[in-house]
Amino acid sequence: MTRLAIIGAGRAAVLHAESSRAVPGVELIGIGGRSSGRAGAVAAALGCEELTVDDMIKHADMLVVAAPPGDTGEVLAQIPPDRPLVVESPVAVSSTGGASHRHAAHRPKAMLGANLLHAQLVRRGLTAINDLKDAHHLVLRANGVRPAWHSASPERSGATLDLGGRLLPVLLAAAAQRVVEVSAKLHRPDGFDSAGELDLRLEDGRLIRAEFRWGAEPPGADIEAAGATAVVSLGLWPFPVLEADGSEIASAQSQEPLHALGFVSQLQRLKAVAEQRAEPWPELAAGVGTLRIIEAAVLSDRSGNPSQLA
Repeated sequence: MTRLAIIGAGRAAVLHAESSRAVPGVELIGIGGRSSGRAGAVAAALGCEELTVDDMIKHADMLVVAAPPGDTGEVLAQIPPDRPLVVESPVAVSSTGGASHRHAAHRPKAMLGANLLHAQLVRRGLTAINDLKDAHHLVLRANGVRPAWHSASPERSGATLDLGGRLLPVLLAAAAQRVVEVSAKLHRPDGFDSAGELDLRLEDGRLIRAEFRWGAEPPGADIEAAGATAVVSLGLWPFPVLEADGSEIASAQSQEPLHALGFVSQLQRLKAVAEQRAEPWPELAAGVGTLRIIEAAVLSDRSGNPSQLA
């Protein structure tokens, strides 16, 4: 039996915990976070123990780090570098909160928490987008609900951090190229950005776009791509849907949500990494790259000029 522990007590932690029940050979031994009261209530609801971070590191074979982004670096600093783990995006990997590919590279068994990249229908849609000839249009649009952990950190990039952290890895997989420049406009009515528009320049000179918004109804996210002869639409939330030229090709609506959204497959992959049967994918460095894009968007918005990525 492979023992799993989850560091965090928010929605992402609960989703990972529920997903673990669908993975044979995985035992959820505990959950814990900075807030003992909340973590205890979540652990009781899930039927597992509330554990300290030290106890989880000591007793678990693999970990999920689902702490708020501002706490991720400090949590990772306590975890041995060879421990198999999933880290929810966006990822700050240093103990001071900064991002570093070097630190990420020193975690050979760490995976980026990008559940949608493990979803079967999303992967099918990404293949269809990658196969487009003379692709000239690629846009991600996402609407979401403002999470509670943003209430105390207005300097962090609101909707762009929350939605972008989860969805930019999917957009970058669709682009299949590195981002070299970011231009952004963020809307900040109360210190947080409640909406953001990001134009991302790729290595080949093409521009792709990401639009994030809190409070729009209904919550949802999709990617639209166009080439010379076809248009592909890939719905991501509330469940994956694939369309080509306006006609539905496939839908995951009938699947259990945690399967449809890739959470179960992601934990299956982590278990295989822990058992030395697979390599981590996506690598943690991909999440660090996502954070760099978000940081560049904040700089671009403040300066009014594009931000370059090395």
